[in-house]
Formats: sequence, C-alpha cells, structure tokens
Amino acid sequence: MKKKLLPIALATGIVFSGAGQAFGATGDQIIDTGDDYLGVPYQYGAPVGNTSSFDCSSFTVTVFEKHGVHLPRTSRAQATVGQAVSKSDLQVGDLLFYDTDFNGTINHVTIYAGNGKMLGAQSSTGVAFTDAFSPYYWGDRFVKARRVLNSVTPDTKVASETTSNHATYTVRSGDTLWGISKKYNMSVTKLKQLNSLSSHIIYPGQQLNVSGTTAQNEAPQASTYTVKSGDTLWGISKKFGTTVSALKNANQLSSNTIYPGQTFKIPN
Repeated sequence: MKKKLLPIALATGIVFSGAGQAFGATGDQIIDTGDDYLGVPYQYGAPVGNTSSFDCSSFTVTVFEKHGVHLPRTSRAQATVGQAVSKSDLQVGDLLFYDTDFNGTINHVTIYAGNGKMLGAQSSTGVAFTDAFSPYYWGDRFVKARRVLNSVTPDTKVASETTSNHATYTVRSGDTLWGISKKYNMSVTKLKQLNSLSSHIIYPGQQLNVSGTTAQNEAPQASTYTVKSGDTLWGISKKFGTTVSALKNANQLSSNTIYPGQTFKIPN
C-alpha cells in the first residue's frame, strides 16, 4: 500500500491516511515556516495568500499550505480535520483550538510549538509565540487539539556549537527567548545564562549573546539570493534584515510577484 502511494507523495508532498492525517511534513518544519512570519500584524478576515497580515486561521492555512497540507479556511472547520489528540499527548505541529468568548463555539486556532508554547496570529500581538495554557487567559479557553501531521516525527538533532568568535542576535518585535533559543539550538536556560537574564522579558533592539552558534534561519552571507519555492518578498527581506521596498528597488521590481530560480540583489 505504501509503495502505491509513493508517486502521490512525490507529486504533492503529502499523503493522507484513512484517518485524515497528513504525512510528509514534521512539526518542526511547520514551526520553522511559521517562525518566518513573526511580527506580521493581525487583521480579521485577512485573505489567504496575503502574507502582510493574518488572522488566526489564515495563518495556519498559509503555514501548512507551504508543506502541502491543505486546511479549511476557518478555525471551526479546521477543528474537524485530522485526529483528536489529548492535551497530555501534544506534539509540535498539532493544532490547538480555543473558545475565547465562552459561548461554546471555537473561534481561534494556533499551532503547538512544544514546551507549553504555541505559535499563532493574535489580535493583540500579531504572529507571536505565547503560552498555550496560560492560567490568565488561554488555559480557560482551550477546547481541544487535532493532529494533521504524522504522529511520528524524527528526533531533533542539536547542532554542535562552534568555538569561534561569539555571535550576537538583535531582538526583533515579536521575538521570545524560546523562539531565539530554538533558532540557535540551545535551551532558554542557557540563553538566559549567557546574557545574565533574570527573567524572560526581552525588548526589540536588545543585543543577545548566542555563543557563536549558527542560526537555522539565519540568512547566508551573500550579496545575492536565489528564490526558492514558497518564498515571499517579505520573508526574504526579513532574512536579510532589509525592507520589501529596498528589495524591490534594488531589483527594479514593479510588483510583489516572484518565482523560484529568480536571483535577487540584496541591498546593503
């Protein structure tokens, strides 16, 4: 049976089991993709395909779509796909659903990021990591979780640190210690120790010592960039610490349309 499904997997990047789970992407890959949109503002009813703003369900649709996982448009509809999973058995990449109005209707969805954190588009913060079960808000509003990815994901391999010169990271709007520690393959505890932090509070513009490790999502040191499938101008500009306008000006682009294989000049 698996051999017969292999051509479909290669063509679409995803295979659905009879139970409605999607095989082909891992939870870590989902979070890595969602992490590219940190700080993007919230807009209720934001259209799918528009990555300059999101509401909660357009964000999950967009992120999962990058990996060939096709979700329904609304949080209520998304709550019907995949398989039910208990709160005690959550895995990275599971969908979390909430009833923020206490009216018995699901109206919010996020992605479980591990260690009690979730990644999603919120009206107060835009796309950000936050506590999935905070006793002050989300804990009381949590309804259920659904798994649309393969329940078996490979063990995450922690990259060894380099012993070269120390590297630093400049905190951006929407960053969390957990998100930064994940980028640099270290624990939050170690990140706090490296920077003598006594709390989890950080602020945009703050310089953090990341001990010479290499960020998984760090842009390569190059003056040009070749567009990959799924790239957006906003995502590329974020990788290289520039703006969409500067990127368009440097490459004489009149629209936001880009295509895989296209080579961009990266403005200094």
